[in-house]
Amino acid sequence: MKLSKRSAAVLAAGVAGAMTLSACGGSDDGGGGGSESGGSGQVVFGESTDFPENLFPLISAGNATSTANIEAQLFPQTFEVQPDFTVKWNEELLTEEPVSEVTGDTQTVTYKLNPDAVWSDGEPITADDFDVAWRMQRSSDPANGGCPELLSTSGYEQITAVEGTDEGKTVTVTYSPPFADWQASFTGNNSPLFPAHVVDAPTQEELCAKVAAGWPIADGIPSDISGGPWQLKKENIDVGGQIAVLTPNENFWGEKPKVARLVFQNIGNDPTTAVQGLSRGELNMIYPQPQLDLVDQVADLAPNVESEISFGLSFEHLDFNSQDPHLADVNVRKAFALALDRQQVVDQTVGQFSSDAEVLNNHIWKTNQPEYEDNAPAEYNAANPEQAKQLLQQSGYTLGQDGVFTHPQRGRLAIQIDTTANNPLRQTTIEVMIPQLKAAGIEGTFNANTDIFNGPDKPTSLIAGGFQAAVFAWVGNPFVSAQPPIYQSPQGDAVGQNYARVGTPEIDALFAELIRTTERERQVEITNQIDVLLWDLMPTLPLYQKPTFIAYSSNIDGVVDNPTQAGPLWNASTWTVE
Repeated sequence: MKLSKRSAAVLAAGVAGAMTLSACGGSDDGGGGGSESGGSGQVVFGESTDFPENLFPLISAGNATSTANIEAQLFPQTFEVQPDFTVKWNEELLTEEPVSEVTGDTQTVTYKLNPDAVWSDGEPITADDFDVAWRMQRSSDPANGGCPELLSTSGYEQITAVEGTDEGKTVTVTYSPPFADWQASFTGNNSPLFPAHVVDAPTQEELCAKVAAGWPIADGIPSDISGGPWQLKKENIDVGGQIAVLTPNENFWGEKPKVARLVFQNIGNDPTTAVQGLSRGELNMIYPQPQLDLVDQVADLAPNVESEISFGLSFEHLDFNSQDPHLADVNVRKAFALALDRQQVVDQTVGQFSSDAEVLNNHIWKTNQPEYEDNAPAEYNAANPEQAKQLLQQSGYTLGQDGVFTHPQRGRLAIQIDTTANNPLRQTTIEVMIPQLKAAGIEGTFNANTDIFNGPDKPTSLIAGGFQAAVFAWVGNPFVSAQPPIYQSPQGDAVGQNYARVGTPEIDALFAELIRTTERERQVEITNQIDVLLWDLMPTLPLYQKPTFIAYSSNIDGVVDNPTQAGPLWNASTWTVE
């Protein structure tokens, strides 16, 4: 659904605000400004997702696409995920490719840091920064000195030591048992290196308190610190205008950005705002969820605007909250899934603008990965309302005169489906589902939840558990270790990313084997075994692999879509503007 004309006008005014703000730092050469690094011009990126609440990526409040986009090149990463789903060691941070050696039940990984690698305040990047990143993420159990607010501890809980030699420029990380995805440690905009001299604390308890608080957006990043080519200073964050401006990190030892400013302007997901911004030159790039009218209108802006649709590692899905009285019953979760015609959902959403869109039948692998197997039981391949009704009746539900089931203890089978606000694609997804559910005796309703990705202090957020069902996407990466936090059984308050709050000992045991298995063939076997079990447990129903849509001014050179967790700005420091 489009925003009202009034809402669109407000957003458009916000874009104009970005022009005014960025022009304040411009030079008099008419080229959009320069920098001490020699960069010139600017790129205005129209962020279609919510403006960040928090900039700390390890917790729910900072687990947002907008945060990931801003921090794509702010903090050092040992490996970088490429657009073809491979990983490449960071040749600016490291002097040679890291070496992993496994002896028995012990694995050691050695990193050789660039002697010139420093944080933006001039402090050297050393083994201390690896150590603090490990200590923040090694456990989510407070009884073990862990931080319960963490989204994931995968791999870090297997580290037994981080040691530095050569004045901290040689780092040896020891795992026991070995970690299959060791390249995922200290990697990605969601788990990079952190500056020990800024974020460390005298005790583990105090360190976990810092983790829990994160970095509220209005306060910026502590000490304006950066270890990448870009820097975000507090003075360049306008929360009211929903603007953040990145400028070159003048102390970056590698190749500095070729552009003077990278402006993030929140524009929402209204197609009119995005198209008008591109056509007027107020926006230089957008990366929204694709919608049919948006894709068509952007195509009409050629040749001044280039655009592309890709299929990466993200997927749209439906989460069931097992704390809900109805959805605690696996029969109800299965009945909900049986009622749905997912092909019809695809046809009326992403299938409108890409013939490559298809139903996803695996929780872990995507259709364009060689490891993908269709593990979905046949009954979920089309709407099956009669079988859904049978399951509900087995669980004590009776069909009312209005066509909706009720239960003597749980009441009317009415399920509210939450999703992100101002997202026409997801609203359409749910609107297609509602009559399908009604045919099976389930009352479904749509709800735009503005707090869905917020922290535990917001009662209706995913992490707080104040929802029944929710449609959203996981933004993926090539690492199998990204999966356990989503599907492993919660441990007390440590939910991780398992918002369904359901798991089994068998699935947990397979994940435990997976993260210490280094043989790829066995990894694939394990993950597909897990997927089969997930179909039976039904905490989550995959819908479709989510396409990405990038559009940008044709005078920007070097743009390459990275349809993984790395995002569209993964190489922004290499762009040039004519």
